[in-house]
Amino acid sequence: MVAARRAAIARHVGRLTLAEQAYELIKSRILSLELHPGQFLTEAALCELTEIGRMPVHQATHRLQSEGLIEVIARKGLIIRMDSLNDVLELLEARLAFEPNVAALAAERISKEQCTQLEKLLRQSRELVSQSQRQAFGLIDRAFHGIVTDAAGNKILADTLRPLQQRSELFWRLRIMPEEGLEVTQREHEAVLGAILRHDAAGARKAMQAHLVSLHNRILKAANHRRQA
Repeated sequence: MVAARRAAIARHVGRLTLAEQAYELIKSRILSLELHPGQFLTEAALCELTEIGRMPVHQATHRLQSEGLIEVIARKGLIIRMDSLNDVLELLEARLAFEPNVAALAAERISKEQCTQLEKLLRQSRELVSQSQRQAFGLIDRAFHGIVTDAAGNKILADTLRPLQQRSELFWRLRIMPEEGLEVTQREHEAVLGAILRHDAAGARKAMQAHLVSLHNRILKAANHRRQA
């Protein structure tokens, strides 16, 4: 799945401007943890990594900064952001403000092809129940929420949510999720999909809200447990 995703990124990047290519290449390495949280870099190092010139890379870093993935230090370089617990919880709160209504719109507007894609994703994620598989599960999580967002048919909402969903991929790479987290998320995804397939907008809104609140509470509970341990 990771190899397929990288191939898809490569095909996509080939159609972009140099600044967009730099953005996509750097972002994919951040989200895959090839560039790890807390790592210090320079624009020159990113130019070498991406094999793209300084100005496109400079434009890309400022875009990534606006999305909260990096922190630019004037005249020194940049740091890959290490999301604190508070950042993670605020990210979920931001998604909660938009995503339940997006799911409701998806229930009204989703295509048959998108329904099939979502069903296929959840069949795959049913086999990923171990914490050792959480990164693979996280890729499906991102794809699932992305298709639901696209199915809503509202570009403004999609452009707002997509950076939040991309940053959320980091959840699955941090050892903060409780042991049963994947099974719980799978059940919650299936509840969202069930409402969407029934074209039940109110049910989809409620299921998505319940899912994001549950994720917020599970992460907070796990973090508090670790503090007390």
